[in-house]
This record gives sequence, C-alpha cells and structure tokens, in this order.
Amino acid sequence: MKQFNSSIGDDPAGEIYLLIERLLETEQRLEHLTAGEVDTVASRDGRMVLLRRAQEESRHSETESQAAILNALSAHVALVDTQGIIISVNEAWRGFGRLNAFTGPSHAVGLNYLEVCEHVRGKDASQAHQVADGIRSVLNGSEKSFSLEYPCHSPDERRWFLMRVTPLSDAVSHGAVVMHVNITERKLAEESLIESEARFRGTFEQAAVGI
Repeated sequence: MKQFNSSIGDDPAGEIYLLIERLLETEQRLEHLTAGEVDTVASRDGRMVLLRRAQEESRHSETESQAAILNALSAHVALVDTQGIIISVNEAWRGFGRLNAFTGPSHAVGLNYLEVCEHVRGKDASQAHQVADGIRSVLNGSEKSFSLEYPCHSPDERRWFLMRVTPLSDAVSHGAVVMHVNITERKLAEESLIESEARFRGTFEQAAVGI
C-alpha cells in the first residue's frame, strides 16, 4: 500500500490520487473480509459505510425504477443530457416511432435533439428552431420550463401535441425531460365548440324577429 510522503501537502492532485488508491484498496479488502455478503459496515463510533457493490446495485435498481415509471406514462418522453443528446426514451416514444416508420438509430437515442431541430427545413423550420431554443433555455437554466402546442397530422389522422420541457437533475442524470402529450381530444372539442358557436351566431343574426 502506498504511503504519504512529506511533500504531499504541496501536491493536492497527488494527494487526491493516493486517497482514491487507498479507498479502492480498502473497499476491496472489506469485500474480501465480508465474503461479498455484507452491504454495509459500521465503524466503532457507529458511522455506516455502504460498500461499492451495494452502491452499484442501488444505482442499478434506481435506474430500473426510473425506466418503469417512464414506461408507465402515455406521453412520449425523452431524457436529454446537458448537451441535448437523447440518453433515454420510454416505450410510448418507441411505439410512436414504430407507427410512424421512424428509421433512426435506437429510437433516436444518441441523437442530439437540438441539432435535429436546428437542421429542419421547410414550413416547420421556424417552429423546430423555437423548440431548440426552448430546450436550450431549460438546459442552461435561463428558463424553468418550456411548453409549446403543435399539430402533428398524419395522412390518416388529425392530431395535436403539447410539448413540455423541464429540468432533470437526480443521482443518475442531469439535463432535461422532454415530454410530448397528445391533446388531440381537447383540440377537437375546441374546434367543435367554435363551430357550434358560429352556427348559433348565424341563426341568431338571421332570425326574423328581434331577440
């Protein structure tokens, strides 16, 4: 085992390196002494230490729980890192991609959401660039959230979505949550209400008697 020398105080980086080496050797020794059957050990003064194997299992369990929660949502959800790269998507997102014949890699995981939006051309370019700016504002902390309603019609169906972007910061990831909620039912109801009001107004104005 490496020992500290008299000049260690003049070399913080070297001290950190040696501390990490000592920590790793200590963890390995603890796991050997406990035969890998103990998750935590206690010092004489009662302080508890979670062994590395248990830490890894805890992180794995937390990741699985996060995935289960995301997959239970009907909204299409993507998690992006601080650079805008998609690091995870839920089952609703993957299902939407399959229905719309998306052929990108791993249901867009690994793509940069910001760059994809910024490369859009044509009639949707302005809105796509607005989305990129909105996500970036959440990632850099200048805005707490971003939302946008937009149409996403297909040849067989008229549909609308509400996009919500909120910060993501937990023990596993840092970045933002990008969620697309289907609001087609509400938009169709609003259209129906507007048409009904227009018909009522026409009948009212064309009435032969004063009302």
